[in-house]
Amino acid sequence: MNLRLVLTFVALGFIVLLLIIGIRTAVRWLKIHFPQRANAVLFGVCLLLAGAGWLIAVEMEDQPTFRPNDLLTLQEPVVAKTIMSDRESRSTTCVVDLHEHLGLLELENERGTMRARVESNNTAEPLYCPIGAEVRIEAAWLHHPTITHRQADTDGL
Repeated sequence: MNLRLVLTFVALGFIVLLLIIGIRTAVRWLKIHFPQRANAVLFGVCLLLAGAGWLIAVEMEDQPTFRPNDLLTLQEPVVAKTIMSDRESRSTTCVVDLHEHLGLLELENERGTMRARVESNNTAEPLYCPIGAEVRIEAAWLHHPTITHRQADTDGL
């Protein structure tokens, strides 16, 4: 077994032991100094902790999980920056329209951006991204996209 893993478990066990001792001491102190209201205070604290845990669980479930090769169907128009293949040309901003599709190519988790390919889009106006263009989108701009997890190509082509 790895020594670092053993030391981590020992340290976590010690921290849990300290938390248990501290909680027991606080409950005893509360029951000694406020015997009539101790149960109501403890009930309120338990409700507060349960509510905080529920809010944290809801927020964790609300975050979408993106993987490379996913198909995103947008529920509202999104502004994207095009990725140019040559260094001399400048990247431009364009719009991916409502109910159009983006094929996710790569995730850049440290900055919260993703690189995607426009698979379908409205091409009526020049401000819309052309089909097949590679774009960069901030993940925070995507509000409730429909995510279809596709299998990655395993044939090596």
